[in-house]
Amino acid sequence: MSHTITVLPGDGIGPEVMDVALEVLDAASAKFDFEISRSTHLVGGAALDATNNETPLPKDTIEASEKADAILFGSVGGPKWEDLPPHIQPERGALLPLRKHFGLFANLRPGSCLPALTHASPVKNELIPNGFDVLCVRELTGGIYFGEPKGREERDGEAVAFDTMVYKKSEIENILHVAFKAAMGRDKRLTSVDKANVLATSVLWRETANEIATQYPEVTLDHLYVDNAAMQMVKRPDSFDVLVTENLFGDILSDAASVLPGSLGLMPSASLGRSKRQWALLRNV
Repeated sequence: MSHTITVLPGDGIGPEVMDVALEVLDAASAKFDFEISRSTHLVGGAALDATNNETPLPKDTIEASEKADAILFGSVGGPKWEDLPPHIQPERGALLPLRKHFGLFANLRPGSCLPALTHASPVKNELIPNGFDVLCVRELTGGIYFGEPKGREERDGEAVAFDTMVYKKSEIENILHVAFKAAMGRDKRLTSVDKANVLATSVLWRETANEIATQYPEVTLDHLYVDNAAMQMVKRPDSFDVLVTENLFGDILSDAASVLPGSLGLMPSASLGRSKRQWALLRNV
């Protein structure tokens, strides 16, 4: 069996971590007898430097990614590029367009800590004597990051900026099915995180979660407001099995979950989409 992978080391510690990730990939291919064909391309700040700040996502990077079975992605961004126009900054100009281009709607991000490694966690060790293992499932292509209208204007003599949070029911259904299926393979517990006491999108999210739950009777579903979920993540991370939420909340909570073992760089994540070949953007940081 052979797989084609596009390697995008990116910026900062991205290339450093990528070198080690490729060593692991090579070891896995040797042990499990599969072949890897890979090519390396520019993305993020590295691409901006090479194109005189023209683009953080060059055409050849997209073309190589389209031909691949998967993309192995490092990290992008840094202080060097923070003053560039927002649309070409590494995060907004590379990472978000990649997700949208390939329809990578589901981000799977674990936060796990073995009992022997609890001393490395910022959580008080007496709160996690047996460690913890939580999987965050984040919706990636909807919500406030992609909603319209979005922009800035002047109103009554002062600057005003605005973003719009929008979710279609089908988008919510798609990510919930991913989360329920993940829970079926684990401890069969799913926590859906929203802000249904304030946001209309969250009301639709919670209603849809309850509807989808009837298709997975073996899974226990509960709901938490995002502020309470953040508190419980820090107080008792071992109380979670699978957690599912929308794009903005997931961005924050998955970072919190992945740093609980001791360092953000310890946890991988995968972003999955739907197509004839299931695309995966595999981030090693």
